Amino acid sequence: MHSKLTDGVALPSAHTPLHQLPKGAKATIVDIVSHAVFGDMDEQVTLRLKELGFLPGAMLQVIGFGLFGSDPVAVRINGTKFGLRRAEAEKVLATIHPM
Repeated sequence: MHSKLTDGVALPSAHTPLHQLPKGAKATIVDIVSHAVFGDMDEQVTLRLKELGFLPGAMLQVIGFGLFGSDPVAVRINGTKFGLRRAEAEKVLATIHPM
């Protein structure tokens, strides 16, 4: 599997960061990756996402985005709606389901 470099992070080509999924998309979480913007707090942010249910294998749906495509990224996972900051959404890699 080939990788591409996005914002300094190597990503598998079949996986898309959550913030890049289109509105209405359904996807399965593949991984949660590190993000330099969080610095020393990255592990805590990852843990918090996992505590909220953002776990590999979980299915989610993108509900929408903030004004002009900015924060928050609204998603539904396990029947609960969440609003994530774009930087948090960038940590979540998913495989989109065909529509």
